[in-house]
Amino acid sequence: MSPSIPARPHHQQIRSSWSRCAGYGLAPGNLLAPQPVDRVQLSERLEANARLISFAQPIMEHLHEALDHASSMVLLADREGMILRAFGDGGFVSRAQRVALTPGARWAEQVMGTNAIGTAIHEAGTVAVIGDEHYLERNRFLTCIATPIQAPTGGTLGILDLSSDVRVSLPHARALLHATAGMIEHRLLGSLDEGYLSLCFSRHAEVLGSPLEAIALFDENGFMLACNSNARQLLGITAGGGLPAFGDCFSIDWRRLLTLAGESGVLELRCSQGRPLAAVARLRQPQRRSIQVAARERPSGVGDSFDELDHGDPRMRRAVDRARRIAGRDIALLIQGETGCGKEWFARAFHRSGPRRNAPWVAVNCASIPSTLIEAELFGYAPGAFTGARARGARGKIQEAHGGTLFLDEIGDMPLALQAVLLRVLETRSVMPLGADEEVAVDIGLVCASHRPLQQMVADGSFRADLLFRLNGLTVWLPPLRDRADFDDLVRHILREESPARTVRIAAGTLALLRHQPWPGNLRQLRNVLRVALAMLASDEHELRVDHLPEECLEAEGPAPAGSAAAGDLRTAELRLVRECLERHAGNVSAAARELGITRTTLYRKLKLSHGRR
Repeated sequence: MSPSIPARPHHQQIRSSWSRCAGYGLAPGNLLAPQPVDRVQLSERLEANARLISFAQPIMEHLHEALDHASSMVLLADREGMILRAFGDGGFVSRAQRVALTPGARWAEQVMGTNAIGTAIHEAGTVAVIGDEHYLERNRFLTCIATPIQAPTGGTLGILDLSSDVRVSLPHARALLHATAGMIEHRLLGSLDEGYLSLCFSRHAEVLGSPLEAIALFDENGFMLACNSNARQLLGITAGGGLPAFGDCFSIDWRRLLTLAGESGVLELRCSQGRPLAAVARLRQPQRRSIQVAARERPSGVGDSFDELDHGDPRMRRAVDRARRIAGRDIALLIQGETGCGKEWFARAFHRSGPRRNAPWVAVNCASIPSTLIEAELFGYAPGAFTGARARGARGKIQEAHGGTLFLDEIGDMPLALQAVLLRVLETRSVMPLGADEEVAVDIGLVCASHRPLQQMVADGSFRADLLFRLNGLTVWLPPLRDRADFDDLVRHILREESPARTVRIAAGTLALLRHQPWPGNLRQLRNVLRVALAMLASDEHELRVDHLPEECLEAEGPAPAGSAAAGDLRTAELRLVRECLERHAGNVSAAARELGITRTTLYRKLKLSHGRR
């Protein structure tokens, strides 16, 4: 017998959620204790959402103080429903903890049934769940309202929730929650260092300068880079959809707006639907530039190249912060990470950020040099040292790096016999060329990298423990691309680098499809994919669509590698993306095709394939 769904007018959200929960196999009367919090996973989520938490926490605290009620809590969850922060009063918190309304607990519908956090994630909008509307009976003492916090570039960053005892009345709770989420989005948008022009607008001039104003950032060519929820609502930008160009939103010419941007006072604009708006336009000075531009403009010996690697991923930021602290010290750096995840970029940034930046940078790939030649390559040789040697001899890579930095890539592939010689070089700070009688003193900074697990290699005897102790003065681990929290920013950053002559946007559907790839080749593979996509872009096009991507992004079969965030093969990921997009647009094929950046015909073909694979 199916559970009885409470009747509340105009609340199809709750009915649909109950139906989904029944499909998940959840039992409303299940009184089992919630799963214990996984502290390791919570720590990882807190680190991944550090930026959101830093902006949200003070505003949440203010909201809780404003409520001034002993039976309520303010909660912040990530976009998968794990609670990150909770503010509440003792008595109610104690009761809430019994149903796992606490940091580390997951409130996705599949785990906790119909609830404001989980259902708001599914609906991508504000949801209130009152008392008996909760699917699980143990949660029915709660009244909860939750709303998504939108990322400036689109998509959901997290969920803001206000929970209270069902017997308590919290007037204007929905309005308070919306205002609080808006303030968080306002602060997130204001922290961006990208954008050529900032446009603040509203239907009423009195609103300008307040958290209720709409804000949008545009690049030099008038393409929107980011906006807040108020702007999305005023301009009719659909949730999950791509960001439009200025000309699609306003009737005034973009070049005309640029001439007005330097003038003080409030401008009168009209949106594309003809509605009058009050606006303030300001030119901005973007701080984040491509690596090539920054390198050209930075005077010799000035600046910190590590800033170029920080796009918002907490683990990458931690690696940068730790490496920055040893720049200029006589401490070897060991970089570990999967193939293609940016180990050499990181090593170069380390070199350019220290006092050796103007001295030689010498890179050696230990895996690409034949074992019979690597000793001569590293240490050099005297005249006539062996058959085929140059008559004048040759300086090795270690001598070439004198005064600068030696980068030994794939150090795990160095032969055991040569490891002993390298260890002596590091201990004596001198090198003996092959066939020479005297050692040559060298002054080098050492950076090594490997995708191999060196500690495990020490255990099985294929790498010397004493050499590893010399190499890992500091070890940093670079995250694989599939696990990076800054994936979207990385894609846009690479597009700017690969297409410096024109601004290229990427459709939301294209970005989502790329996000679902397993990326075994990491950043190296992503850059190659984007280069091909840019080559497919016509000269008069400015937006990358799915059909611009290489075929392997759409057609590749086979299981994702271990630990991959992609579920199943790439085709399955693409079909899942299509179905989710259609569901988000309530079956509207035209709207879904626009979001995915493909034609209706292509979408119909993918739907046909989708039905064939079920």
